[in-house]
Parts: sequence; C-alpha cells; structure tokens
Amino acid sequence: MIELFSFEFWIGIQFIIDLFIIVFFLIFVKRISTIKSSDQYNGEGKINQENAEKAANDIIGMLEPFVKESKVTADSFDRQIKQKRKLIHELNESLDSRIISINLLISRAEAAKEDLRNLKLEVARQPIQPFSVKQDISGGSENVLDQQNRIIDMYNQGFDADAIASKLSMPKGEVKLVIDLKKKFKAMELRE
Repeated sequence: MIELFSFEFWIGIQFIIDLFIIVFFLIFVKRISTIKSSDQYNGEGKINQENAEKAANDIIGMLEPFVKESKVTADSFDRQIKQKRKLIHELNESLDSRIISINLLISRAEAAKEDLRNLKLEVARQPIQPFSVKQDISGGSENVLDQQNRIIDMYNQGFDADAIASKLSMPKGEVKLVIDLKKKFKAMELRE
C-alpha cells in the first residue's frame, strides 16, 4: 500500500490549521472589542444588532473553509491510523506464526540432540567384544562378515534398525553402527 503523505506531514498540516484557527479567533476577539469600543452602541449600552451580526458572519465566513479543511484532514488522518493498525495487526500475526514455527524447529532439534545423546550412551554401555571371525549368536555360530551382510541386505530391503535388530536378535546399537559404517565406507569409495 503506497501512502500519499507521511504521518509527520499530516501532523504538520493539522498544526498549521490549528494555528490559523487561533489567529482567526484572535481577530474575532479583536473585532468584537473594536465593536464594543466604537460608537456602535445604542442608548442603553447594547451593541447594534446589525453590526454585530455582520461581524460574526464575516468571521464565520473566514473560519468555515479552515474548519472544513480541518475535518477533511482529521478524517484522512483517522483512515491512515486505521490502516496502520490493520497493518500492524497483520505483521503481529505473521510474526506470531513465525515464532511458533521457530519454536517447533527448536524443539525438534532438541529432541534430535537428545536422541543422539541417548544413542551415544547406549553404544558406550555395550561391552566391547573382541574381534573374531566367528561369534556365538543365539546358539549358532556365524561369520561376522555374513552377519554384517545380512544387516546391510535387510537395510537395503527397507527394514529399519529396530526391525533388523529384533529379527537378528542383535543389539540395536550394533545394527545402527554397522549401517552407519557401511554408509561411510560407500561415501569414501565414491569420493575416491
């Protein structure tokens, strides 16, 4: 929305109009005092009715355009204030929605940070097992490389780490570790 004039401009116009009204009021008062002091009194000390009406009509005639202009200016000023209030309200609503979005993103980031911290703690709690070619898992022995290949195959089929861990009866942290290492190795191979 393009404003024709600024807020300061309308305040200046209002000030000038008020100044003119004051000047004309002073002229009106001076004219009344001039009428009283002149020889326009009748025998009872009252102002001649015709001269007083004429003076009052002259002053009203001079002040009327300024009063009309003052009303137009005040109405325009009022419209601009209403438009600015509406704009401020819209900006506040927009800011509120952005603040809510930012708070949501912050809470998501904090939750992800907490999940990462928990994962690190879980991996740290797991006992370190010596590396051997064969390990005993649920009663059977199987090659570590075969086990890793099964994890990768299941991951490629769309299983998540929880499902793989439960199907293979393995700790979830170990499954995640294998998947993460495989991803890093692939990324290194692609860079080379």
